Amino acid sequence: MSHVRTHERNLVRTALVVRGGWDGHDPVGATERFIPALRDAGFRVEIADDLAVYDEAARVASFDLVMHCWSGGILTADQESNIVAAVRSGTGFAGWHGGIIGTNVSNPAYLRMVGGRFLYHPEGFQEYTVTIDPAPTTDGEITEGLADFKVCTEQYWVLSDSHSTVLARSVFDATADSEWQEPVSMPVTWTRRWGAGRVFVCTLGHRVADFDVPETATMIRRGLLWAARDRSREKDSSR
Repeated sequence: MSHVRTHERNLVRTALVVRGGWDGHDPVGATERFIPALRDAGFRVEIADDLAVYDEAARVASFDLVMHCWSGGILTADQESNIVAAVRSGTGFAGWHGGIIGTNVSNPAYLRMVGGRFLYHPEGFQEYTVTIDPAPTTDGEITEGLADFKVCTEQYWVLSDSHSTVLARSVFDATADSEWQEPVSMPVTWTRRWGAGRVFVCTLGHRVADFDVPETATMIRRGLLWAARDRSREKDSSR
């Protein structure tokens, strides 16, 4: 019996919340909106306010999920290597807005892992529609039941690639002053496999009030849980 209890304790999933960087994205207030959902889902949550947490390779790899909310960061070579190796081995990695793709822009391995880099947004907040993919090839549970919805926030133009599964998009319309002559579709929410790990990114979330939009909050909450390592197979194999 004691062995069973010990094993069950070992199956408690853990999440590392790494938050800091530019205060304009309110990393503390933003992450506090989603930490309760992780705890409600049974995660033991640890919080780090220094990128030095990534210096310890074994510790980073021990977490089932890393929620990264650090705008404008730069990782050392060892920190970049450690977090990318952790994800390859199964640690989930997730975040939103500049906290995940407006950061570590001098770290190419990190950028390949997350699958996108922020390039530009029009000045100020824009009113635009987020279009949900009605039939994604995978990971549709993140947007299941959600319909297209409107937001008023920053609209991110990003550099991305085809390895990701895009679950939601927005469109930059052409205007008389724009350099492009036709509408440009841009990913808003995507998932990605990196080795044994899962990566979730949403470009919404400039301010905490953005999470008051139910669809935005739902996508991010589901994405965090989706990205986390699934230990159920370990439990099944131990029986």
